[in-house]
Amino acid sequence: MNTKEWNLLDKFISKYRLWVAAKYIEDDDVVLDLGCGVQHYLLTCGKNKFRLGYGLDYDVKDSQEGNIHLLSYKYQGRLPLKEGFFDKVFLLAVLEHIEVKEVQALFFEFSRVLKKKGRVIITTPTPRAKAVLEFLAFKLKVVTAEEVTDHKHYYTAKEIYGLADACGLRVSATKLFQLGLNSLYVLEKP
Repeated sequence: MNTKEWNLLDKFISKYRLWVAAKYIEDDDVVLDLGCGVQHYLLTCGKNKFRLGYGLDYDVKDSQEGNIHLLSYKYQGRLPLKEGFFDKVFLLAVLEHIEVKEVQALFFEFSRVLKKKGRVIITTPTPRAKAVLEFLAFKLKVVTAEEVTDHKHYYTAKEIYGLADACGLRVSATKLFQLGLNSLYVLEKP
């Protein structure tokens, strides 16, 4: 989904999600925002706090702006990044857009690119969000229908815990927000 086409409600939901997730950026972190979007909100918001920020998205152009590096990239089984390089990996409203058969390999990639004690911060809509999002997109037309249509799967907590366990990560925090329609998971590499 090209975030340039978002309407005001899409942007509000995105900014609130960013506010929930950005709290996990710590001083001197090296962060990756996978699926950063053309606005790369997280990187722009945190640039004065983290040491280096990398944004990967098929919708950006390769560039560098100060301590922010943007790479045009569409996930195809392996991240083009060094092993053990990142303190934090952010996946904000992206997991649901990835083909289900590719998700476990992506979680292994998170484990590979994270430093020890590194964290993955994920936000994703809950299964109960499906009906609400479809109503907002297709009946009321107040959120972008293309975005909702592209959702491949709505993840349960049990599924996230299972993916983390299978890839050597542990869930260290969870939170529901936006009336329980969105979820946040923090996964940690031991």
